[in-house]
Parts: sequence; structure tokens; C-alpha cells
Amino acid sequence: MPLGTLRWAPTRMRDDRGLLRKVVAATVAVQVAIVMASLTVPVLASLIAAAARIPPYLVGYYSALIYACAVVTAMATPRLLRRWGGIRLHQAMLVMTAAALLALVPAAPAALALSAVVLGLAYGPMNPASTVLLARYTPPHLRARVFSLKQTAVPVGGALAGLATPLAAAALGWRGAVSILAAACAILAVLIQPWRRELDHDELTASRRVDSGLWLPVTMLLSDSGLRAAALAFFAFGAVQFSFTAVFPTVLVQVGWRLRDAGMAMSTALVVGFIFRVLWGSVADRVGPRPILGVMGIMMSVAAFAVAFVGPAWPAAAIALLAVLFGLSAFCWAGIGIAEAVRQVSPAMIPEVSAGMIGVTFFGALCGPALFSTTTAVTGSFRPAFLLLGAMSAVPGVMLLYLSRRTTD
Repeated sequence: MPLGTLRWAPTRMRDDRGLLRKVVAATVAVQVAIVMASLTVPVLASLIAAAARIPPYLVGYYSALIYACAVVTAMATPRLLRRWGGIRLHQAMLVMTAAALLALVPAAPAALALSAVVLGLAYGPMNPASTVLLARYTPPHLRARVFSLKQTAVPVGGALAGLATPLAAAALGWRGAVSILAAACAILAVLIQPWRRELDHDELTASRRVDSGLWLPVTMLLSDSGLRAAALAFFAFGAVQFSFTAVFPTVLVQVGWRLRDAGMAMSTALVVGFIFRVLWGSVADRVGPRPILGVMGIMMSVAAFAVAFVGPAWPAAAIALLAVLFGLSAFCWAGIGIAEAVRQVSPAMIPEVSAGMIGVTFFGALCGPALFSTTTAVTGSFRPAFLLLGAMSAVPGVMLLYLSRRTTD
């Protein structure tokens, strides 16, 4: 559909720090809850799989099904936003997440599949919906910083899932743990209700007419060279990030590390990413997000190439340095990437471009680990797989650096 046929009014930028604080609080809290829910099954895999009488490795399909369904609703987010509004959509995501968690309780294989589908449908709008809300109330010169702050919800949710969920399961059983998280999601949906009237009252949602096609986000990404470069980065960086999360501890164990030490190396990357996200965002607000993304792509590439040659003789300090390098790049790029994408479009098109970029990221999350596993299976070694990931992140990194240099010349 041509962009000229869109009929909703552009969103006016609102410089209200009080409303911005409410938006940040709501979006971060909701993301933390949904990320925790998405990792509940992987964290409690041994307990849930035993109750469901299925092999634990099949739990990997649970995560894959989440991201497959998330792609669909990520693309549909602009329609959902204009029909319901941002806060109402966040409430719907929380209710669906609670339902997905409760679907685990019977411990039936079909119920697990249903849980993954419902959770994936809730997961998809999470990032694009929060991006639209934040873009509406964040001054452009602060976007990379604020978006990066919002993205800290991912490592926080992951850390809480890894720490709190096993403790709750030990005290109450795994069914009790998932039920408590489901209740927390429902309570959070009620707590943000008072903010709905003031945050959802916007020209974008006041018009209930929905005349944007489902594939308009993809059309937009393909129609502009700057957005194409950003989309390639989102795909490649998403593939590297999720592949690293999925395989790095396993690779370290294969070369002789203890599982506990491998987990600590992984945690190092997550902690570094959490600490430096907002700092990177502040730098991007000063120099522009595009060159920072380019640098991050090169850093990911160097780290991936280096991991390809990891062996038993490597000292712990070198492994820690690689984890830090991944943390500074693979776990810090998302907020800056969103800022780069939305700066290239008018306010009215922010829902489409954010939905498209998140959809591309989820596609990378699907393809990256699958490509890694397939390459390793075919070659018999993880080295070619990491070399391939390094090449994937180097291409958009170099492209973004070139485009940023051409813009300044």
C-alpha cells in the first residue's frame, strides 16, 4: 500500500517528563515480566519435561515456537496499536502471558505447545509497542539513551528468571512458581490501568480506522536504503546475539570448562551488557546511532571470529575478554538500533518501522541458532559456524560505517 494512502494523523512529540517516566516504568515492567515468562520453561526444563514425560531437549522447540509466533504479531502491532492503544495492548500482552503460564500446569505436551503459541503471540508486540509509546514522549536527542534503558529489561528479566524461578520452584514446586508469575502478570495489568487514559489518548489511537496492510512494515524496510541497512543489521545482530546465548556455554564445556564456569562466562556478558547499554545510548545520542551500530557490528564480528579458535589452552582471562566483547556489542545494540530506525521516518510511521525491525530481529533469532547447529552438524566442528556468524555481523557493520561516513562527508 502506498504510504500516501495512510489516513491517520502524525503523532505530536510531547515533552512531558512525568508522562515519560510513567511510560518507561510501564514498558520496562511489562518487558521484564514477559521475558521472565519466556525463559521459565527453559530454566525449569528438567522439572517440566519430567512431569510432561517428554525428553528435556524437546523444550528447545518451545522457544522456537515462541519466536515463530512472535514474528506474526510483531508485524500486526501497528494495527493493534491503532485499535487499542499502547497501554491497553500492554495489558493484553500481560493477560495472554498469564494464560500461557497457566497452560503449563497440566504438564501435557499439547498444553506446552499451546503455551508457547500464546506466549509467542504476546511476545511479538512487546518491543514495537513500547517503542511507539517511548517515541511519542521522548525528545529525539534522548532516544538512544531511553531506548537503551528500556532494553535493560531483557537482561533483568533473564537474570530474574535464572535466579528467582528456581528458588520459587524449590519452595512451591514448579507449578507454584509458574502460577505466581502468572498472578504477577495479571496484577501488573491492573496496576497500569490508571495510566491508560492519559497515555493512550493520542491522535494515532483516536482514529479507529485501520488502513495499513499487514506487510506494510516489510514494504517500508525494502523501500529505503537506510532502512534496508538497518534491517540487515537487525537480522544479523539478532542472529549473533541469540546464537551466542544458545551455544557459548556449551562450546566452553566442550573444550574442557566446567559447566559452572561456563555459566559464569555467559553471565559476564549479560552483566556487561546491562551496565553499558545506557552508556552506549548516551554516546549514540551525541554522535548518532549509525556509526555506533557499525562499531558494534565489527566488535561482534571480532568476538565471533575469536571464539571460532577457542581451545583447551585458552586462559580464563581470554575467555572473559571475549565475553566482555560480546556483552559490549551483542547485548547493547538493540536500543540504539531502534533509535536509528525510527529517526529515518515520520512519527506516523514509527509503528510500522519498529514492527518491521522487531520482526526481522525475531527472524534472525530463529535463523541464527538453526544455522549454527546445521553448520556444526555438517562440518563436525563449531569453528565454521562461528566464522559464518562473524561474517554475518561484519557485513552490516561495515555498511553502516560506510553510510555514516558518507553522510558526514
